[in-house]
Amino acid sequence: MRNLKNHFGEVMSYEAFAKQERSGWTDRDIVAAYVAKFGPITDYVAQDLVGRLSVKNKKVLDLCCGQGALTAMLVDEGAQVSGLDFSEEMLELCRAYAPGADLRQGDAAALPFGDKCFDAVVCNFGMMHLPNQPQVLKEICRTLRSDATFLMATWAPPEDSPAFGTVFGAIRAHADFTQAPAQPDLFMFARPEDARQLMSTAGLKMIAHETMTPAWEITQPVELFDIFLNATVGAAMLIKSQKDSVIAAIRDQIASTVAEKFSSGTGYRIPVPVAVVTAMPS
Repeated sequence: MRNLKNHFGEVMSYEAFAKQERSGWTDRDIVAAYVAKFGPITDYVAQDLVGRLSVKNKKVLDLCCGQGALTAMLVDEGAQVSGLDFSEEMLELCRAYAPGADLRQGDAAALPFGDKCFDAVVCNFGMMHLPNQPQVLKEICRTLRSDATFLMATWAPPEDSPAFGTVFGAIRAHADFTQAPAQPDLFMFARPEDARQLMSTAGLKMIAHETMTPAWEITQPVELFDIFLNATVGAAMLIKSQKDSVIAAIRDQIASTVAEKFSSGTGYRIPVPVAVVTAMPS
């Protein structure tokens, strides 16, 4: 994999990140934790994405299809669905959810599909797991018909997200970032101007950038820390690279913030805003 430039123009290598992502999503415990903890949020957003499209009898790619909830929704709406993911463990779940889809294990930066073959490409929280996002966008553009739609969802950045702000605020306060591999900016598509520029460079025109705000409902303040420790790869690799005392400090700060700010009376409700980006070939 070639080195890439981040959005500051600095040359970065994300090879170690890519390797750990691929390895992490072969771990059945991580996959199961992700489905259990992130699934209620991502499924809620998936329903919104499907509602924005008219897909009956249309050819649709579910990119980074994961466990297959969105894939199944698209099939149920009458679409001819292809799904692609780099994780065979995720694809096993997807096959059970969406037996009517054409599912493939592959690289989003080198899509195994012809030019201008899809009426829509949808990516529900997949882009942040990919090391070469500019090339992925070029591949999306290549496979879209001229009047087609690209629709994606991504997490809002910490400055706009109570959930991610709480977690990454604690990580930044205590962690040594040099102990973990360099990662692409997890939140760059959630920033409208960054998203617009990235899309434009790949031959896509951004036509909408919107926000929706689901929330995690948890019973104990420490559960937010546990979600990011056990149900992610990128954030977890950063946390687990730290000394035990640092991990404890991160955990305690997250739990303290949740207890102080997000009590709902019967538990804790933590908003987790999501950016939904719509684009089409320019």
